[in-house]
Amino acid sequence: MSETGVILIEKLDIYAYHGFFSEEERLGQRFVLDLALETDLRPSAVSDALADTVNYGTVVGVVTEVFTTRRFNLLEAAARAVAMAVLERFPPVTRVEVTLRKPAPPIHATLASVGIKLSFAREG
Repeated sequence: MSETGVILIEKLDIYAYHGFFSEEERLGQRFVLDLALETDLRPSAVSDALADTVNYGTVVGVVTEVFTTRRFNLLEAAARAVAMAVLERFPPVTRVEVTLRKPAPPIHATLASVGIKLSFAREG
């Protein structure tokens, strides 16, 4: 029996140097990520043991490393790199959804943020 559930990581705030424009590369900016990791939560719900689940603290470390190690022009590419790293490094995760927002995009408009949402599922 499996009990699929979702581990949520919300409003992860990371400063990085992504973007298409030269000012974004030079100055950097804040990005906000939300992740939803689908996995079987039954083992940890029964055992109450961290070893039986996906450690969200470790996930945050991996996401931060992937997000800050390389520069991306587009949010889509950055979100994809994050999702692929999560699926690669955490085999129990069967599906990951990444929402990536830019709270202060370099455009002339009053808005809360711009962003994208991508979903990836493990094949097979």
